[in-house]
Amino acid sequence: MKTSSSAYQGDLFSRQRAQTYVKMFHSDDLAQMVIDKLGLSVTPQQLVSQVSATTVKDTVLMVISVTDSNAQRAANIANGYGDVLGAYVAKLENVGNDPNMPPLVQVVTKANPASATVSGFSMGTAAFMAVVVAMLAAGSIIWFLERFDTRVRSRRQLEEIAGSEIIGKLPKTEALGSNGNVDKAFDKSGKFSQEALRLSLNVESVLRRLPKVEIPAVVAIVAGHRGDEGAVATMALARAFADRGRTVGVVRLATRQQPEGTKPVAAASGPSEAGNRTEPVTTVTCSTKGLTAEILGREVDALRPGSDVILIDTPAFHDSIDAQLAVGAADAVALVVRPLNTTTLSLSELVAGIKVLDTPVLGVIVNLAKESSTLEGFYL
Repeated sequence: MKTSSSAYQGDLFSRQRAQTYVKMFHSDDLAQMVIDKLGLSVTPQQLVSQVSATTVKDTVLMVISVTDSNAQRAANIANGYGDVLGAYVAKLENVGNDPNMPPLVQVVTKANPASATVSGFSMGTAAFMAVVVAMLAAGSIIWFLERFDTRVRSRRQLEEIAGSEIIGKLPKTEALGSNGNVDKAFDKSGKFSQEALRLSLNVESVLRRLPKVEIPAVVAIVAGHRGDEGAVATMALARAFADRGRTVGVVRLATRQQPEGTKPVAAASGPSEAGNRTEPVTTVTCSTKGLTAEILGREVDALRPGSDVILIDTPAFHDSIDAQLAVGAADAVALVVRPLNTTTLSLSELVAGIKVLDTPVLGVIVNLAKESSTLEGFYL
């Protein structure tokens, strides 16, 4: 039975969602969908500058205003936004593939060029009630999803829970395959390799600002659960350091099969000759069976000669107590979050666990995700 309280909450939530949807009209991605639909010869930025949206007070209605010298074109643009907004919202809400979901938005009144008004400027302004609004029933469904779907869904949400800055974003790419083949991803995906290189630069920058960190710094790469793919982040960072001419030591705590693409890699500047090292990345595997802080410390110390940085590929924090040993052996920690896989509870508990161990946090690595260009930074 639906109480008056729950009905009020659903209505309030719908209005709040409408306010959020208004911000989406600043999105280049949404503008590009309209451009593609109408075949417009403008850039997304130019189209965004022509369009604004507002909500009707105390309702879930939105009004789009389009400024253009041609009334018919203004109407077409407004209607174009109305046509694509539903699919865009469904994609952001991660329900686009659910055939049982009702439409999240509905066009109330289509734009009509006859209703265009001329402003005092050289271009006419056509204001139309072309869009689209979250219906009360759909809003209630989204409220339900927001309440019970506790996955990390946006950049803002991630930063608020983690209390740390994002230091890198590794995009999704088919080149990784099902086994996390980092070398193949570097070779086949320029975006993946560039983001990994940027991550390595950021890690070095933050490490330099930490007090009492000697070279080689020891960094533990920590994810909450196995599905967050912390090993992919570790090896991508190792490969990026190597490609920049750094000599890297990697300690892998063996709790599962090693992903593909994690063999030693060749740096662009050639192999290192420091100490006995012949490769820019040296990976040692340490069994977690009977693991102690002393054993792990010896493995780390063995890699120090000739290393510029040492990475510990840490077991998932919530799956193995050995993760705490790894964090304790490190000078700093990088948290790995895989949006739409990592839950808010998992991230909160990970942050709390690291805080207890008193190891500095470099920041957050966003793993295998695509971020929308909205203010909230929704993950797709």
